[in-house]
Amino acid sequence: MRLAIEAGGPFVFSAGQYAQLEFAPGLSRHYSMASTPHEAELVFHIRHMPGGRTSAHVATQLKVGDKVKVSGPLGVAYLRDNHAGPALLVAGGSGLAPIQSILRTLLERGRTAPVTLYFGVRSERDLYHEALLKDLALRHPNFSYHVVLSEQKGASGRRYGLVHQAIEVPTAIDSAMAYLAGPPVMVEAATALLGSRGFLPRQIHADAFYNQ
Repeated sequence: MRLAIEAGGPFVFSAGQYAQLEFAPGLSRHYSMASTPHEAELVFHIRHMPGGRTSAHVATQLKVGDKVKVSGPLGVAYLRDNHAGPALLVAGGSGLAPIQSILRTLLERGRTAPVTLYFGVRSERDLYHEALLKDLALRHPNFSYHVVLSEQKGASGRRYGLVHQAIEVPTAIDSAMAYLAGPPVMVEAATALLGSRGFLPRQIHADAFYNQ
């Protein structure tokens, strides 16, 4: 979903943050910006969840020209501007939105330290924006990504299992930062794994997503 800022702007945020979006009285939800802070439009990834009132409204009723109230920014899992070491990014499902904002912001700044993304989805049908990831990997030799399928085995050549189980931590752990976004169970598991492998709490930045 793309929103043009027509009043009350500019909307200033840091890559990785989210906002509260109100589509109608009593119909609001938190969604992360997938766009980078310098882009003119705000971009959001919204998964249509069975029984989710807000996502159903967006999928079936929202139309071009409708007004959406955006409040924020919110969240603590934003990109640390003064960090120059390796970046480890872990996204589950639509948690790719804030991670995509962080990733593109890092690469557009000419970052040369390694940037690695682990993107976990249930199956091939849940995978999206891989064309963007492929393009970024082709244009930036320091960026690599891995897709992990949790519920599908087959001939796709993808990694299979839970996304946190596929993580390989950077060799330079002391100078690394990790950014996590996705379902709470995934975020908790990845946080625990990174902690067991030498990451300190100040090196891990995470927001859990509760889809609605």
